Amino acid sequence: MVDRISDVGEQEEHFVESHNRHFVCQEGGRPAQPGAINIAAAISRLIADCQEGGGPEIEFYDDVPIDELPSELQTAVFSIVQELLLNACRHSESKSVLFGLAQDDQRVFIQVQDWGIGFDAEMVQPHKRGLKGIQQVARRLGGIVGIDNRPGAGTCIVVEIPLSQDNDPNDPTCERRP
Repeated sequence: MVDRISDVGEQEEHFVESHNRHFVCQEGGRPAQPGAINIAAAISRLIADCQEGGGPEIEFYDDVPIDELPSELQTAVFSIVQELLLNACRHSESKSVLFGLAQDDQRVFIQVQDWGIGFDAEMVQPHKRGLKGIQQVARRLGGIVGIDNRPGAGTCIVVEIPLSQDNDPNDPTCERRP
């Protein structure tokens, strides 16, 4: 069991690092350190990059003072946002994508919705880390991932991550929302 947890941790670390390197660079093209990135600017750049070259129109709603979140949470939010947006832009064939960040007193919410072709969860290639990586990051932080997918009618993914990382995600008394 310890080896499996170690493998999941390594996969998650690779997921976060590879996504940060992909879009967020310092001068000279060197990858930024996760704590050194300006998350709001990185998200704006990500949206612009996704829309270049004929990508879908991305409607962005933001109700989170993202730069005020703890560094670890900022990095996780950006990695999740990046994977969700890239998946929607690359695979959905949708003309538009709705992307929202919201926050209440206890959680950060990330939502990405498209009206594209959807996907068959059983056909997702097992070596791909996309949704699996998102679920691992969210789980590590005590969060949950909800997927509403309808082949031919689009996909909506909502991720909820607690603001406080004091909760043990294995504690059955932790509040969980479907």
